[in-house]
Amino acid sequence: MPTVSPPRPTLVFVAPWECSRAVAQLPRTPDPDQVVLFLESVAKGASLPWHRQKLVLLLSAMRHFAEALEAGGYRVLFRNAASYAEGLADAAAEVGAGRVVATEGREQDMVEELARAEALLGAQGVPLELRPDRGFLATRADFAAWAAGKKELRMEWFYRTMRRQHGVLLEADGTPSGGAWNFDPDNRKPWPKGRAVPPVWRVEPDAVTRAQMARVARWKHRWGSVDAFGLPVTRPDAKAWLARFVAERLPEFGPYEDAMVHGAPDLLHSTLSSLLNVGLLHPREVVAAAEAAYRAGLVPIASAEGFVRQVLGWREYIRGMYWHLMPGLRTANALEAPLGLPRWFWAPDGEAYGPHPARADAACGMRCLADTIRQVRDHGRVHHIARLMVQGNIATLLGVEPAALSRWFWCGFTDAYEWVELPNVMGMATWGDGGALASKPYVASGAYVNRMSDYCGRCRYDVKQRTGPDACPVNLLYWDFLDRHRERFAGHPRMRMMLKHLDGFGEGELAQLRREAAAFRAAVPVDADYTAGGADVPAR
Repeated sequence: MPTVSPPRPTLVFVAPWECSRAVAQLPRTPDPDQVVLFLESVAKGASLPWHRQKLVLLLSAMRHFAEALEAGGYRVLFRNAASYAEGLADAAAEVGAGRVVATEGREQDMVEELARAEALLGAQGVPLELRPDRGFLATRADFAAWAAGKKELRMEWFYRTMRRQHGVLLEADGTPSGGAWNFDPDNRKPWPKGRAVPPVWRVEPDAVTRAQMARVARWKHRWGSVDAFGLPVTRPDAKAWLARFVAERLPEFGPYEDAMVHGAPDLLHSTLSSLLNVGLLHPREVVAAAEAAYRAGLVPIASAEGFVRQVLGWREYIRGMYWHLMPGLRTANALEAPLGLPRWFWAPDGEAYGPHPARADAACGMRCLADTIRQVRDHGRVHHIARLMVQGNIATLLGVEPAALSRWFWCGFTDAYEWVELPNVMGMATWGDGGALASKPYVASGAYVNRMSDYCGRCRYDVKQRTGPDACPVNLLYWDFLDRHRERFAGHPRMRMMLKHLDGFGEGELAQLRREAAAFRAAVPVDADYTAGGADVPAR
C-alpha cells in the first residue's frame, strides 16, 4: 500500500500586539496540526530608539503568552529573526508548514513585511493567509464604507454610528443614555487644589519580566530607564487592572480627564491603552465593563460616556483614519513647519539627552513641557491632554515638523504604534493633515495650561505676559502663530474670535511679538533627527 504522508502543519504567526487569545488568530483549544509562532525582529527593534519600558512590555507580554499557550497544550515556536519576513519563511521551513496564517498588517511597515514574507513563502510553495485584525470592533472595510462619499469625516458621527451598531449606552427606544450622545462639556474641571494625587499603579515584575528588564537595560540607542516598569504583562493582571480602574477611578474620570498635575502622568486615567494595544485586553470587554458600572449605578453617565468615547469612538476612528489617509500621512505638513524636534523632548532636565552620544544642553524652562516630557522619560506615558495641549501644542506653535514629532511619540510611549500616534500627531496635535481629522488646529495660549493644571504658578515664566523677558513662551508663540497663519484661517468660523483678538494688537506690539518669537525659535536647541535607531539589539 502507498505511504500516506502526514498532514503538513499550519504555522500561525502571533504578532507582538496580539498577546492574548482574545486577539490572536488561535482556536479555542489546541490543534495538533498547528504550530504557534512568536518572533522577535532585530530589524524592527533597531528601527527607532524605542523607550525601554515599551520594549519590556512587548517582550515580556509575548513570553508570558507563549508560556501560557504551551502550558495549555499548544505547540509553540519562539524565534529571533533578522526581520519578520525572514522569520516567517525560516520558521515555515523549520516545521515543514503547509500554510502560514497571520493577521493583516496593523501598520504600513507590517503590511510591507507581510508582502515580503508572502514572496519568500511562495518560493517554498507555502501560501500565506491573512485574516482581519481581531483587536478592533470595526474592520477596515467597515470604516471605508462609513467614510465613502462623506466630505467631512468627524469622529463624533462615527462614534454615534458605533454606539448604534454595538448597542452601547443606548436605551430601549434607541436614544442615548443620559439624554445626550456626548458629555464632554461636563468633563473639563481642573484638579482640586489640595487634593492628593492618586499613586502611579504598578504590578510587581515577576522573574520573566525582570529578565527582560535586565536584557533591555543593556541595549544602547534606546531611551528611558526600565527601573519604574510596572505595567501588567499577562491577561489576568490586565483584567484585574481594568476592574480596579472601573471601581476606583472611572466614577470621577469624566470631570477630571482633562486635568494636569505636576509629577502625575495618570491622575484618574486608566493606562488601558497600553494593554489594549498589545492585545492583553479586547476593546469589547473594556467598553462592556464601563457600561455595566453605569447600569449598576456605580458610575455617572458623564464618566462612563467620556471613557467609552475614548475606546469605542476615538480608538476605532483613529485606526480607520490612519488607513484612509496613508501613505501620504507620514509626510503631511500643511502648515509647512520647518523646525527639527527640540532636544528638550529627549532631555527635559538638560541631561545628556536621549539614546545618543552624551551632550548636555540647557534644561527646558517651560515647567509644563519639562514635566510632561519627564513623565514620558520615566514612565513611558503621560495622559492625552498633556500630549495634545502641552507637547503637541508647543511643538505646533514652535513650528516643529510633524514627522519629527510623530517619530518621537512613536518611540516614547508604551501605547504608541504608528496606526494610532501618526493620525493623532498629524491631525490633532499639529494640523499637519490640513484639517482632514480636526477642523482647526488645537493650539492654545498659556491661559489654557494655567486653567487646567498647577504648572504655571511655580514656572519661571509669567503666564500673564505675552512679550518681554519673563513672558510665557506659550503666549508669545501662540499669538505669533495666529499672526503668521492669519491669512490661512481668516475665514475659518472656529478661528474668527481668536483672530479678532489679534486685530486689537497695535503694530508696535505685533512687531515685538514677531521679533521675540523669531529669537526664541532661533535659540531652541535642535540637532539632526535623533529618532534614528541603532542596530545593537543582541541576537538572543
